Amino acid sequence: MDERPNKLRIALLSGAVIGAISGIPGLNLINCCCCAGILLGGFLAVYLYRQELTEEMGPMQTSDVVILGLAAGVAGAFIGTFLELFITLAFGDVANQMMRSIVERLIEFSESSGNLPADAADDLRGQLEDAIQGSQGTSGFFSGLFSSLLIYPLFSMLGALIGQAMMKRKDRERVHVQSGRPQ
Repeated sequence: MDERPNKLRIALLSGAVIGAISGIPGLNLINCCCCAGILLGGFLAVYLYRQELTEEMGPMQTSDVVILGLAAGVAGAFIGTFLELFITLAFGDVANQMMRSIVERLIEFSESSGNLPADAADDLRGQLEDAIQGSQGTSGFFSGLFSSLLIYPLFSMLGALIGQAMMKRKDRERVHVQSGRPQ
């Protein structure tokens, strides 16, 4: 049996995709939709791994998929956190400015439509400022990294498992078509 493809290289590449989606302000909003960018990174890891498998190597194992998803998630957590730090140091706190602007517009809209009392709007503004202050500095950096190291590997692994299931289904359909059997 031939040697399997390099999981570390594929995990780092997929982790870079996760990190870019998670660390770039504006693009990171993709993750608001059920961590879609992180799921995509896990799916990408399985896709790239599958592309490098030959028939002599045998089929992709679930253990390969789990390892790829977890490794891509860990790599993505580190890359995304440090990319966000770099962007903050280079360009200022763009992400928090964007978030402040979006939330302020939502509060103003809710106030003007009568759905939010004025005192509640002031409380929300205060909570927003507290959250932004808490996310800044060394403790904010390490808490963000810690939470990313918990969340990213899980969702990346989920994306990898979804990718494996989709690719197995496609392989079965291809075998049925090639053998002439009806699906």
